[in-house]
Amino acid sequence: MNRKFGTLIKQANNSVNRNADKFAQTLGLTSVQISIIDYLSRLEKNQNIFQKDIEKEFNIRRATATSALKLMEEKSLIVRLSVRNDARLKKVILTPKAKKLSEQINNYFDQSEKIIIDAIGVENKTIVLSGLTKIITQLSD
Repeated sequence: MNRKFGTLIKQANNSVNRNADKFAQTLGLTSVQISIIDYLSRLEKNQNIFQKDIEKEFNIRRATATSALKLMEEKSLIVRLSVRNDARLKKVILTPKAKKLSEQINNYFDQSEKIIIDAIGVENKTIVLSGLTKIITQLSD
């Protein structure tokens, strides 16, 4: 059996990550940090975002999310605020410093998304999204 799909998915992922890392470096950040800023900037106006939401969105483990968020706090990009009804939960919000960067970051991700869609073709977008979602679901632990 020719095992090309897994290899190509990994190569595409590496290309996307390298491109994001290159852009993130221009802002003095990492690709994980710009991804979290993008996610928070799009959703925090309409809902509370907690660490568990970030873990789920990016399919990362708790320790990875904790480490990333701790560094972002140290860089004054986010703050974590306790919630009244549950002291264990901490709402994650962007600081003014991160909000200032969010427009550039959102534009970068919009351009990247356009490049990806142009590469796969608009007519294949739904099929590719469905297939990738199924792969993630079936291979996740």
